[in-house]
Amino acid sequence: MRCNRPGCTGEIDETGFCGECNHRPLPQAAPDASPGGCGAPGCGTTGRQWSVNGIVTMPTWPSRDPTSRIMAQSTAFDAVRRCGRDGCDGRLNPVTASGAPRVRGFCPKCGKSFSLEPRLKPGDLVADQYRIEGPLARSGFGWVFLARDEHLDNRYVVLKGLVNANDARAAEMAVRERQYLTRLDHPNIVRIYNAVTHYDAEMDEHLGYIVMDYIDGDSLQQSRLTALRAGARCGRRDVDCAAMPLDHVLGYGLQILAALEYLHDQGLVYCDLKPDNVMRGADRIVLIDLGGVTEPPGRGGAFTPPFAPSKEELKEHGATVRSDVFSLGKTLEYLLRAGVDRSPELGRADPGGISVAAESFRRAIRRATADDLEDRFAGAAEFAEQLTGVVHELNGLRHGIESRAPSARFAPTSRLIDAGLGSVPPLTRWTAPADPAGAERPPEPEEIMAGLPLPRVDPADPAARYLAGGDDPGPRELLGLLAADSAGDSAELLLRGARAHLELGDPDAAWEILDRAAALLPEPGHRWRLGWFRGLAALAQHRTKAALDQFAGVCDMLPGEAEPKLAMALCAESLQQSDRAERLHTAVWRRDRSMVSAAFGLARTRLARQDRDGAVAVLDEVPAISLHRDAARIAAVRALVEPVVGHAAQPADVLRAATLTRPDRLRLDHGEPDGKARQRLTALVRQIALDTGVTAAAADPVVLGSPCTRNGLRDLLERSLRDLARQAAGPDESDALVDLANRVRTRTLLTGWRH
Repeated sequence: MRCNRPGCTGEIDETGFCGECNHRPLPQAAPDASPGGCGAPGCGTTGRQWSVNGIVTMPTWPSRDPTSRIMAQSTAFDAVRRCGRDGCDGRLNPVTASGAPRVRGFCPKCGKSFSLEPRLKPGDLVADQYRIEGPLARSGFGWVFLARDEHLDNRYVVLKGLVNANDARAAEMAVRERQYLTRLDHPNIVRIYNAVTHYDAEMDEHLGYIVMDYIDGDSLQQSRLTALRAGARCGRRDVDCAAMPLDHVLGYGLQILAALEYLHDQGLVYCDLKPDNVMRGADRIVLIDLGGVTEPPGRGGAFTPPFAPSKEELKEHGATVRSDVFSLGKTLEYLLRAGVDRSPELGRADPGGISVAAESFRRAIRRATADDLEDRFAGAAEFAEQLTGVVHELNGLRHGIESRAPSARFAPTSRLIDAGLGSVPPLTRWTAPADPAGAERPPEPEEIMAGLPLPRVDPADPAARYLAGGDDPGPRELLGLLAADSAGDSAELLLRGARAHLELGDPDAAWEILDRAAALLPEPGHRWRLGWFRGLAALAQHRTKAALDQFAGVCDMLPGEAEPKLAMALCAESLQQSDRAERLHTAVWRRDRSMVSAAFGLARTRLARQDRDGAVAVLDEVPAISLHRDAARIAAVRALVEPVVGHAAQPADVLRAATLTRPDRLRLDHGEPDGKARQRLTALVRQIALDTGVTAAAADPVVLGSPCTRNGLRDLLERSLRDLARQAAGPDESDALVDLANRVRTRTLLTGWRH
């Protein structure tokens, strides 16, 4: 028989315990009435909520009577214990003839006596202050009791002691836990109140206990199992109760990371992060059981499979900050694992449009749990930074409300990558006519390269103060510094020099400098910078697929950043991977309304589906305070009138475009009511209206006239073309525009000419 405990594949031996995890198999318990469910109103929650960092909203479960959590005697001894005396690893509780575990006796290996029973009974008074209610659980080496503090209004507290006072390792870890707990003060780490002793008359010895805060809640392991049971009985058809929602798992991760960052700042590593050691309280997540805490590089550690790094890693490097990162990654993955097949957030279906955020979560987990510890996040702060970005992405996709924070990795840019859609057509549209490209045309690789932002300067780089100054050095100035061999050990100066070569049209020279920079960026945590510039260089050579691969590698390293996804979306769009481009553009735009290039990209992907209304809708979302608001309105007009996938505009689209072109709707030429740009855009709308045969009794009187008739359009277009002739740069261009005006004059119909 195989063990049915999570993550364990061991066999149950003749003693009734698993040979791998040393536990009995989990009982097939009937669903209980404990809090759980999907988190929807009326499904196991109180309706109240609490927030994680102001970006994740969590439901509050109803409080439970603490005494209801006291362990039943039948479930108190379901794990094999080891002797621990003088290094002995004998199994202390093989089953008796009746099948029950033996809780008293002698070690079969060294012959010493042992007792695994709780050493405190209900009603015992410890240190003349703490009245025992009963056992709550066991940690790795100690019993955990519920008690009342009779000196403080019978407040509930928790006492943690030893399973076996003769267990030298358990005693050492208990002392260590007490030492660490007394010096730690963080809301996400269990708080210690006291350290007391109690005389055990039966064993004739004094036992030590730690008095800790009582957390009204369940461990994340219990919460996960409760969620699984709730999924079977919930009955809700509009939600999936069989998994912890992605935003909840992210919220748990952020609070755990806050605790880990605090520990790491104290020069400590946790070493035994797993769902059993994390409590979900009323309004916070709390790390408990600090018996495994040590100073890095701790040797051996107290890690628990399957949340432990490899034995080879622990043997070579010991317990480190990055091993805690690994354990948390495995924990978060495990919490969401129940939903891999059934949850829409991780399954193939994407009804909420959040597949990009789910993939970002996967990327974060893959980096946190990389086999090579150098490939992992450098610490809790970096992991938290990227998980926070995933939360912002998820919030934007799920709720359609902007959820962003300034990027710590990329500098802001005001460049707009719009493929010309946001610009008023030049005079060559009429004087040198050609088959116009569809409005859905993606930007050229050079435009993508020039418009993407640059990474923020690494403050540790020798040239950081120079490059991060107020004056941005031009490309030739940077190349002058490189020619004078001023780069030295500055990878940032080399990377900026490579960009300068790209701006001056010399990608081969850029690649040569990037090879030099690679030698100065040995750490995996900085290689994303190299990947970003390699992606730009590939774009400069029109190798868009290679650029996409480079940007995807950057996204693997920085899964919570929006900029790599924008770069991937633009490359996918150029490669005609429309569905992928639309998902990525949507994720970036829903998250951050300052990244207007994503709005234009999303509009183009909708135009590629001949969805003119959808394109205009997303362009209308560009904020009024944006520098690109006018460009978005110009793009909306052109999205309505330009050909799309070879299909001409419809009369209704042209009538709508005419309304958008009015001076009170679209500001052009610095507010001048009849400036050159407005004249060209008006001429475009009138020409398309005439070409499509638009007529309407009620139309915009300024652009199309009201009523809009064919002869009326001819007169208006003739007037527009004569206005354009006055913009001409020379006589040839002027003559061409006058000729066009003459051709559309109404009176030409009298000679039999047909338009």
